[in-house]
Amino acid sequence: MLPAAGARSPLFALAVTAGFVLIFIFGFLAWQSPPRMPSFPHGSTQVDMTITQNSPTAIDDIIRVLYKPLMVAPAEPVFTDENGVKTNLEGNPRFKKKLGKDILILDLETRPLESSAAFEKGEYDWRKLNHVSGGVFNHYTYATVHGYDYKFVHAPNFKDRHATWIKPSALANLINDYKFIVFLDADASFRFMHLPIEWLLNHWKIGPDDALTMALDPWDAEAPQYNSDARNRTYTNTGFIITQNTEKTMEILTAWHECPDDTRYKNCSQWKEPKFHEQSALGEYVRYDYDPYIKELACAEANGFPGVTVAHCEGKFIRHYWFDKSLVKRDFQDNMMQAITWPIQKMFAENSTKVVFEQEKNEIRAR
Repeated sequence: MLPAAGARSPLFALAVTAGFVLIFIFGFLAWQSPPRMPSFPHGSTQVDMTITQNSPTAIDDIIRVLYKPLMVAPAEPVFTDENGVKTNLEGNPRFKKKLGKDILILDLETRPLESSAAFEKGEYDWRKLNHVSGGVFNHYTYATVHGYDYKFVHAPNFKDRHATWIKPSALANLINDYKFIVFLDADASFRFMHLPIEWLLNHWKIGPDDALTMALDPWDAEAPQYNSDARNRTYTNTGFIITQNTEKTMEILTAWHECPDDTRYKNCSQWKEPKFHEQSALGEYVRYDYDPYIKELACAEANGFPGVTVAHCEGKFIRHYWFDKSLVKRDFQDNMMQAITWPIQKMFAENSTKVVFEQEKNEIRAR
């Protein structure tokens, strides 16, 4: 946390550091001399331009260049995290090339994005951003890094049910334009922004018939009823959903959306407002009619955060901060600093003969 305004040295150091980083980034771009960026079919994060030293450089191009040396291929045999933990891809990977704009990264909100309002007033300050903007920035930047499409859907509130019920209808309205939609709640984040969705689809063995993929919630034998349905089966968490465009997808999403109308599923309306809203409706009713088409991931893989001991739900690849939601900002910050400081370290190492000097003795030399 930065100190309050008043002392000259911390603020001066911050300004100098920020200026250095910006100067370095633009210099690094010129040094890399990236080729013409490809264009993609869907559009919202589309780039079709040539970068030269004399042309203005867009921030999305800067982000792609920064992440380029860190990128993992869709069928990379082994992924190693920052702690040295290795995850191997098993079997024959389904996805060997990037899917680009056939993948949509999706945010759904009934709330306005506070950071946008502050920006329009000239009052933008990263330190004051709430977790919603922190999560959205993580998702939007991830889409930019990998060339996926991105949408922030701002939906109206329901009159008769909780706001989270917007999920099935929004997914249904968009899925026909994509092969996959990856939705995350605002308090969920991609742990590794250089790791593509295609690699995760391979790792989780998402097959052609898997219409919906979600992680299980934590289950505790001491409180088995908390995250379980009436049949004592653990709920899946709808804060992270991979929706695949299959023959069954629209049917499932329609059944889910209409569940609280009590036409197909009697008493589903009980989940209009009480927790866990649309998640409980999916778990109590819909999934039993569509089990072969709904894939459940272990909680440890794509739910929770560090420190959760129940079911090892520590967010190995996708983190979901149910309680201290502000931590989603830290995830985004750590990811961005890794990308920014890697080329700084590279530049420092390559110039070590010019900037590193060995002092043989700790004494003042005679003049």
